[in-house]
Amino acid sequence: MEYITREPCGQEGCRETRFYLDNGLWFCRRGHQQLGRQVEEDPDDFGTQGKTNRVKKPVIEKAQKKYRGRQAYRLFLHIYQLILWKQCHALVNDRGFPPQLENVVRDLWALRLETYAKKITEVNDEDSQPEFFSSQPASAREDTDTDTFKPRSKLIQWPRLIDTVALCYLGAILMRLPVSVGEFYQMTIRNEILYYRAFIHIPRDMKEKLPQEYIALLDTTRLLKAEDLHTAVFDLSLLYYRQFRLQLPPLNAPAILYRLIRRLALPVDIYPVVKRLQILLGFTIEYPTKIVGKRRPLDKPELQLVTLIVIATKLLFPFDDVQRHPTSAQEPAVQAIDWAVWTSVQDRFERRDASAGKVGKGKEILASEGDVLAMSPDQLDQYMDWYENSWLDSGKETSALASLFPLGASKENRQDIPAEKDNKEDSIDSMLRMAPQYIKSRAVVGDPDSDIPRPGSLYPRYRQESDLPDSARVFYETAAKVVGISLPTLVRCVSQAEIQINKWLEDQRRIKHFAEHEIESGGASEVEDTEEIDAEDILDDGTR
Repeated sequence: MEYITREPCGQEGCRETRFYLDNGLWFCRRGHQQLGRQVEEDPDDFGTQGKTNRVKKPVIEKAQKKYRGRQAYRLFLHIYQLILWKQCHALVNDRGFPPQLENVVRDLWALRLETYAKKITEVNDEDSQPEFFSSQPASAREDTDTDTFKPRSKLIQWPRLIDTVALCYLGAILMRLPVSVGEFYQMTIRNEILYYRAFIHIPRDMKEKLPQEYIALLDTTRLLKAEDLHTAVFDLSLLYYRQFRLQLPPLNAPAILYRLIRRLALPVDIYPVVKRLQILLGFTIEYPTKIVGKRRPLDKPELQLVTLIVIATKLLFPFDDVQRHPTSAQEPAVQAIDWAVWTSVQDRFERRDASAGKVGKGKEILASEGDVLAMSPDQLDQYMDWYENSWLDSGKETSALASLFPLGASKENRQDIPAEKDNKEDSIDSMLRMAPQYIKSRAVVGDPDSDIPRPGSLYPRYRQESDLPDSARVFYETAAKVVGISLPTLVRCVSQAEIQINKWLEDQRRIKHFAEHEIESGGASEVEDTEEIDAEDILDDGTR
């Protein structure tokens, strides 16, 4: 057979350059027919090879693999909305939240979706220039004609993944549910609501059409910080008020206070002191609608609650070794806390998973190389199961080497073993049953003329983290962890609140001094009786 050398075939990756002619059609040496290259016989010129005519290939329009411009932005919002729905679904079905939460969050998202109307509904957008992603959440030129809220000089227009969790929390506030930001943070760390690697749970056809710059907005590259979640909730609350005049109600303070006091294993006598301090400091326990001057940590309501608890604890159960004796057995300060024993009880509570041979939910993502090396075989199986469920994309095409690393092997070996649930409430009940070990009674000294220290006197103030004694440091760290803030932030909040209390005490002493001066000089016949207010007055039953 005679072959003629031509340009490479190109079909199915064939690089053959030798071709032969068969019935007027060209075929490569491997049998691929060449489209557009054929020999047509001329009937008037019988016996000749004929003329060679090249037939043009039909133009096939290639399908667009990645969306661009407003089409990509609409797809991004659809995916963002799907993630938000998955979070609400997990809260309702797995965490026991009311089913109405989904409707509340949907309405909140619908309000915010109105701010993106120009980006997704403008006419003739397909013929316009593609819209590329910028490092900023949104460009300032797009919003020069709107009154946009600018927290920390950045426009909250580009929806962030952290805002999905914050939006669910705002829905819980509107429903007056006794839940805290710290609990939402723990749910994200424990992978109980979708956050880390959320993009792998999106349908494949949607992921394939979304540009990489939008994927980066939905992917997590670092661990979520609880204080960042507090800031995200704070920013969203201001945004909804500034743009939609939506004012959030105060937190369900009684229920949240009870849960915080219970988690910290403190006597319930803390509660009335906290309520009295709240009135004294003027804390509203709600998100503000406007910020005057620079932002302060105490502007956030949950930080106000934990600050009140810390101050009340320092009043009733101080961390120093000074012996303060109450005047009667009815005073709440008749009890004292052995902080060394309390620390051991809290440490046992934190290590409950390790003592049971489990890694513990929420601790897998925080594990370091040293932690992995110290794990037992069962803990390693639990860790690898968590990694497989949380980080591997099951919808992605597997490579040829995937068969060498089978998945789910440890699950098959333990499929008959029932999974144990981490019942945190039962662990807290067990911790509270150990209260008699660290709560003791103080001796009562009824002589009012005695010069012994009384509860509330010699109040210690710690202005910096380095000033904390060991017992106080453990309590501060535990309280900060429960609420979801850092230790320096809690120390700063408590110090600022103590400065306000000190100022109030000085004002009360000044009022009493001027009142006594007026009475002695006879300048006023009727002066309202005032009494000296000090730290001990905060500890009374509120019946002054």
